[in-house]
Amino acid sequence: DIPVHHMLGPQQCQVLPLFHAITRCDLVSAMFGIGKKTAWNAWTAYPEVTNTLIATTQDPNSLTLDSVHMRHLERWTVLMYSKNCNAQLVNDARKFMFSHSLKSLDSIQPTKNALFQHIKRALLAAAFIWKQSLSKTPEIPNPGEWGWDWNTRTKEWVPYLADLSDV
Repeated sequence: DIPVHHMLGPQQCQVLPLFHAITRCDLVSAMFGIGKKTAWNAWTAYPEVTNTLIATTQDPNSLTLDSVHMRHLERWTVLMYSKNCNAQLVNDARKFMFSHSLKSLDSIQPTKNALFQHIKRALLAAAFIWKQSLSKTPEIPNPGEWGWDWNTRTKEWVPYLADLSDV
């Protein structure tokens, strides 16, 4: 018997591929220091992100840097890195954690722009590639529009990390 609190509802089941991609899979790297259990605990603490995961899986183009979906993903990410942080946005949480010496710069959550690119890579995997895995003629968009950059020297796709320079 599985305890009731360990059972997944239909909405959670629907977005497990995206959850898997965001939290590391064979196509998308992990967020530094965050495993699936930590992400799951943050999801449990912030179930509002479920509707965002559903909406972006169904319509990946609904995720923009300034969308309500991005704000929900930011809050979820803040909770992954610090379950007690009240910040809603990752850049605010980064500033607070660093300025108060709570964490070193290399162990705090990604910037908003880096998180956006990470989520786009996860959406490419879950909402396009895996979702169409049984289709004879899948329509897969250009990875360059979904968080990847073509390296002309090595002739391979590499993660596009952010639009901003490092701190």
